[in-house]
Amino acid sequence: MSRLTAISARLSLLTKIGLPVAAIGLAIALPARAASSPGTATAAPQPGAAPPMIAPLAAPAAVSPADLATAAATCVRYATRAGWPNNGYYAGDLVTAAAVCVAESAGDPKLIVCDKNGAVDGSGDYPGFTCPTDATSYDRGLWQLNTVFSSDVSDQCAFNPVCNAGAAYLKSGRGTSFSRWSSYAQDVYATYIDAAQAAVTDLHSGTVPSALLGECLQAKSAVGAKVVVANCGPGGTIQQWVVSAGKLRSGSVCATISSTSAATPGIVLRRCAPQKIQRWSVAGRDELRNVSDGKCLTDPNSSLTAGTQVIVTKCANAKNQTWWRP
Repeated sequence: MSRLTAISARLSLLTKIGLPVAAIGLAIALPARAASSPGTATAAPQPGAAPPMIAPLAAPAAVSPADLATAAATCVRYATRAGWPNNGYYAGDLVTAAAVCVAESAGDPKLIVCDKNGAVDGSGDYPGFTCPTDATSYDRGLWQLNTVFSSDVSDQCAFNPVCNAGAAYLKSGRGTSFSRWSSYAQDVYATYIDAAQAAVTDLHSGTVPSALLGECLQAKSAVGAKVVVANCGPGGTIQQWVVSAGKLRSGSVCATISSTSAATPGIVLRRCAPQKIQRWSVAGRDELRNVSDGKCLTDPNSSLTAGTQVIVTKCANAKNQTWWRP
């Protein structure tokens, strides 16, 4: 166990998820998964009862810069896959989500922290570690999803970093709120903002979310595939883009305008080539402007309908033309 992993258990004692998982109009449902149980059965929360928060402990020992950078890079990698947008310097959702992740788990996707009526009752790594029989719940994985307040998330999902990040993204109101995490409510996460921002600055791949809530660019990595809008959250490869030399790459293919003569051409994937129709520049308020025709990547009519092909139209500093690259 690395020094940072050892410290992570202590960090987790002050940073637990703190609200019931009520539906907040989330558009994506996680796939059903068979649950495994590394701990004990959990008690149901009492209606109207305030969720428990673990009391802070003494400040942990200093973490080496290398270990902290590794933890931040791990958290950023999975946060961007889930769809948290890179929409602010030192304060954007992606940076905040990653800082919360570091505070919660120190980047350990297998971390379990056991809870006994609001007090820590042991910690370890899954599989192998088992909570004491008197534990009332346990917190799991990168964003420490609690077995009571995130009871809809199976252990199989919670200890898978991609699935854990997707579940945490949905429980954040699709990236809009971090109040469910006590590391955020208690401002513990702020200690890790610098490390998270450094990892985000080094990022060159991930989702491309829209300013329209919960919407990401998606395309099958194949020549001729349409680039469409889809719900962020699943973390699948068809939503992952590499930003390189002004291009949006999906494997060996790049986002390309389908026509230079049409008024509002659709966006498709073509073999990457040194062509202006495949190059995009950032303009205005995070618009993606095609270098060939000067028009901007757009969700037509702000559709918010999964499967709608994106197009290019006249730039207008509009919400449906705002895209945050990884």
